[in-house]
Amino acid sequence: MYSLPDWAFYPIATALAAGMVITAMSFGESGHRSPEEIRAEGIAFADDSLAALTLGNGLAAEFLTDEESQFARISAARGPFDGIQSAGAFFTLSEDEIEALEGHRVRLTFVVRAAEINGAEQVRLNLFIPGRSQGDWQSSPVTSEFTRVTLDLTPAQCDWGFAYVAVWPDWATDRNQIDLERVEVNALEPVTCDG
Repeated sequence: MYSLPDWAFYPIATALAAGMVITAMSFGESGHRSPEEIRAEGIAFADDSLAALTLGNGLAAEFLTDEESQFARISAARGPFDGIQSAGAFFTLSEDEIEALEGHRVRLTFVVRAAEINGAEQVRLNLFIPGRSQGDWQSSPVTSEFTRVTLDLTPAQCDWGFAYVAVWPDWATDRNQIDLERVEVNALEPVTCDG
């Protein structure tokens, strides 16, 4: 009976294990989308992808589920101009997502409501890209029901380099909490812009 020499066992075993891993991974579904697919389908942060939310100083969030949906409850202890400025509670867009949106008008849709306890009366919304800053927060009233709030923007620059989709609950009183259920980002028509 033939026996594999000891010196050959480990390289062959390693190659077989690597082959099994590569084969198994090739059957998995890839989450990567091209800029063209992103442009056609849009970007959505909802359900489990809400966990991609990043929080600036002065903000806190908890991820909750009720009988109807998953949402992030965001509370603000300060305003965007108090202390260290940040993008608030934000989602960072990937390089492919940025490439898909650059050179287009952009529509942001936030599905948001005032939280049941200490519900804010307003929410501030922004898309931080080159040419947009803290002075570009746009305020919108919120109610006790999930409502779609839309923000259409025409970027001044075509070459972004970064993009943060941001929200900041009202903080002027102790009514400082919102529930964020969904954010959608869609490319609209191409525009002429600088850079």
